[in-house]
Amino acid sequence: MSRRRWLDVLRGGFLVAVLGFAWWGLRGQGEELADVARRTSPLALASAAGLVVAGLLVTSVAWLRLLDGYGHRLPRGEGRAVFFVGQLGKYIPGSVWSMGAHAGLARGFDVPPRVTVGTSLMFLWLNLATSGLVSGAFALSGAWDPGVPWWLVAVGVAGCVAGLTPYAVNRAGSLVAGAGRALRLSVPEVGVLVALMAVTWSCYAAALLALAPEPSVALFPVAAGAFTTAYAVGVLVVLAPAGVGAREVTLIALLAPVTGVTTATALALLTRVLHTGGDLLLAAAAWALARATRREVAVSGPAVGGPCDRS
Repeated sequence: MSRRRWLDVLRGGFLVAVLGFAWWGLRGQGEELADVARRTSPLALASAAGLVVAGLLVTSVAWLRLLDGYGHRLPRGEGRAVFFVGQLGKYIPGSVWSMGAHAGLARGFDVPPRVTVGTSLMFLWLNLATSGLVSGAFALSGAWDPGVPWWLVAVGVAGCVAGLTPYAVNRAGSLVAGAGRALRLSVPEVGVLVALMAVTWSCYAAALLALAPEPSVALFPVAAGAFTTAYAVGVLVVLAPAGVGAREVTLIALLAPVTGVTTATALALLTRVLHTGGDLLLAAAAWALARATRREVAVSGPAVGGPCDRS
């Protein structure tokens, strides 16, 4: 069997695994989801879906900027396809599949696998550290009570801040990527990455707010703190595909004291569906757009001396 045929088989297997585990994460909840959806206005669902997609799009910008910090800049459309299709690997149990998918896809653009893995690892750390900053900031301000001693929250925030300094990010990223592949990010560049993630977390919190039966400004810090904490728990439970189960249980536990258990459960279920749907939609759209662009380049390339189709 040719190498290309093997790659097609692997890609097909990857997609089947992703769809299978995505379904597994929502299995047995069809009736409950349908009931929750019926009790939620179409406008609220549409607003929340738009906010989730916006947040996911911002994460792609952060990932590509991290890759650029290694000196590898992908075309915008192709780069988004690499990111979003690779991200589907998080729905397969374990913590390495999305990184492996990113590395395999970026290899077609002459990006060394260790650089791509370094990018994905630093992206994961960026997510975890900024989620800690968001939840910690709201907890220390008194706008949200996670039920954790303040000094423990302060220690966590201090650790996140230290881990987001350019020295720490560049040092860790360079070690992961190996000799001769240094990550170089300046203070403003790290600041932009943190700002991008702040926008992402705000979008996700606003999506929860849009879905709430009685949305209010006071609920925003609770939604932001609960979601970022639940995200971190989901990441740390590496065997759960995309944090399924762990994230929902944490989100319900943190929202319930304010919204009630019934509402918290509904919000957790709808959030899972919207994020899963957003991941699949953006991966499909990014892949289709990148493929269409490659075909256009392949057709016009011989006439104008442009690059050939990589597929």
